[in-house]
Amino acid sequence: MFSGKKILVGVCGGIAVYKICELVRELQRKNAIVRTMLTPDATRFVSPLTFESLTGAPAPVDLFQSYKNEIEHIELATWPDIVVVAPATATTIAKFAHGIADNLLTATFLATRKNVLIIPAMNTGMWENPATKDNIALLRSRGYTVVEPAYGRMASQREGVGVGRLPEYAVIVSHIFRNLWENKFLADVSVTITAGCTREKIDPVRFISNYASGKMGFALAEAAAAMGADVTLVHGPTHIDPPSGIKSLQVESAEAMFAATKANYPLNGVLIGAAAVSDFRPAKFSNRKLKKDEAEFSIPLVKNPDILFELKALKKKSVHVGFALETNDEIAYAKNKLKNKDLDLIVVNNPQDAGAGFSVDTNKVKILFANGEIIDVPLMNKLLLSVEILKNASTILKNQNAADGR
Repeated sequence: MFSGKKILVGVCGGIAVYKICELVRELQRKNAIVRTMLTPDATRFVSPLTFESLTGAPAPVDLFQSYKNEIEHIELATWPDIVVVAPATATTIAKFAHGIADNLLTATFLATRKNVLIIPAMNTGMWENPATKDNIALLRSRGYTVVEPAYGRMASQREGVGVGRLPEYAVIVSHIFRNLWENKFLADVSVTITAGCTREKIDPVRFISNYASGKMGFALAEAAAAMGADVTLVHGPTHIDPPSGIKSLQVESAEAMFAATKANYPLNGVLIGAAAVSDFRPAKFSNRKLKKDEAEFSIPLVKNPDILFELKALKKKSVHVGFALETNDEIAYAKNKLKNKDLDLIVVNNPQDAGAGFSVDTNKVKILFANGEIIDVPLMNKLLLSVEILKNASTILKNQNAADGR
């Protein structure tokens, strides 16, 4: 998803500097081309040689240093696709806000016309100081993206926990992806996505569920947000964090997922049912733990609501996308679901295929359309697959709106 993208990381002097080494490696693992530049204070924590070794490129510090006979801050300002400042200290944020260009990083910031992503990390008191808040607000008013720092244990033992930690790598990478994505196919379109599994309680300690991790639905939410959509993600219990910066609703049961999805139905948008919703639930919930040494018992089951089938009654100007996971006769079963649920397209995969199914980062699918067309999509990263799915959904929605004269 970052293949060939040029990312310039500006490193400021804070305790979180050591984390930026791993951030650089993470971006490289995603095939980005990464260069770095440091403030003088950053070198007190990590040597420029460290970043030079990681990137294979100079990690300049001096504003008046020249590289390949270029004016350094001008060359750096024009080279990247995006500038990421991390960790962004209170001092550097203040200089950005007030146009002070007294080092290589601040001069490059003023000179660049590229997107700049600012990732603050600092002491809680510094983050909450009104001066910092005013500077952040000023930068945001000028169109810069400033990511909220994370809550957790601070470097200072005296302070304990608070807001000011560098966000997790996944959060930073997510924001870089959204800032790099240029084609806003879904600008201002409402997109509601279901993801993950549901749990149907048997007693206080047991439940019926499945192996769905939520990775496919979360990737769809990430891609939709990058495309400019107003995303609502309704997901079941999962061990992974949902994408940051979008509306995320966690539910447990199929009935709760149905209620939340219906309440957030996109009237002229896209509905995507990527969740692996439990087909059945226990007819009765036991308030006490059922004992294994009790007399032999069975658990009567009742059907759960089929979310996409139920919501087709609301469908007027929206596009509905379904998913089907089948171990045999995939096309036949998918065509049946496509028709019965009044879907515009359905994505079908077989978990027995290598690299497809639950808890992996890739998928291999076929996309079936209401007009009978079938696209065979080879094994690919779920985020890239999400882009393909959303492009097709966007085209259908656009054609529908054009036909309606909207």
